[in-house]
Amino acid sequence: MRAKYLGLDLPSPIIVSSSPYTSNVKSVEQCAASGAGAVVLKSIFEEQILHHAAALDTVSDSAYGDAEVYLQRYLGEDYKAGFLQLIADARRATRIPVIASINCVAAGEEWIEYAAAMARDGASALELNIFIQPVDAARSSQELERLYVTIAQRVCAEVKIPVSVKLAMRFTNVVAMAAALESVGVKGAVLFNRFFEPDVDVERMTFVEGSPYSEASELRNVLRTTAICVGALPRMDFAVSTGVHDGEAAVKALLCGAAAVEVCTAIHREGFDVIARMNEWIDAWAARHGITALDEFKGRLGFGKSDSEFFQRVQYMKYFPGKD
Repeated sequence: MRAKYLGLDLPSPIIVSSSPYTSNVKSVEQCAASGAGAVVLKSIFEEQILHHAAALDTVSDSAYGDAEVYLQRYLGEDYKAGFLQLIADARRATRIPVIASINCVAAGEEWIEYAAAMARDGASALELNIFIQPVDAARSSQELERLYVTIAQRVCAEVKIPVSVKLAMRFTNVVAMAAALESVGVKGAVLFNRFFEPDVDVERMTFVEGSPYSEASELRNVLRTTAICVGALPRMDFAVSTGVHDGEAAVKALLCGAAAVEVCTAIHREGFDVIARMNEWIDAWAARHGITALDEFKGRLGFGKSDSEFFQRVQYMKYFPGKD
């Protein structure tokens, strides 16, 4: 079933999210062959460049005081060149949209440089992966949110391709954040970003890496927000990126108004063939309901189109059904 996202024509609403499954041309070709509507290439990480440069500088015996700055610049250009080549190669190898993803750890010129270069080298769209960890008690939430909007505004002013922003679940008002982004030219938002989350080893009393993968139950955290955002911002496209593990989950997101869904964990667990199975489930469900196009059901459960009680109620009135 065809879809439209960020103004791009997609052969399917299933997008493979930024992940190891979009990190090379062979994997991108597998995504396309399995029926993906688009791919979001593995993010270019400013943090990884800086970490690598710092490690090399530590072992270097160079007498130059600006060795670290040089290494950061050299590695940054070299690292960026690899991603730009991947964009070009992926575009040549497939006919589906190729969305580039940028992940920086601070607000700076890197966002603009990377975005402009990716647009020049053929990216169909850009997905900005912005998250600034709030660790300063003196820095207000409004100040941080203004920074997100400023970054997006500068990128949108620099490129002519559509721009989306992958949002965090932790905003007090996601709708207001999305509206602010739309006002500066952002065409879509991805709900939601998934961050590195440390766990604790109680025996060694240290932090350890937690699982990077989602669970199917997490979809419920996203459906209501999607429906509300779509109702409030009908001109903006939203993609659901958490807990979409099968075709039924994709249909739930589309019914709530998502223009597309992004998947990663499902591929990790079941392989690329899960994309085809998801498409088959969507088509079979649509056929059962006499539906021939996505627009016939997309947003049917959006805010203002269905029972508002389910959007506004946040507390359980009864903990156990059937008991007073």
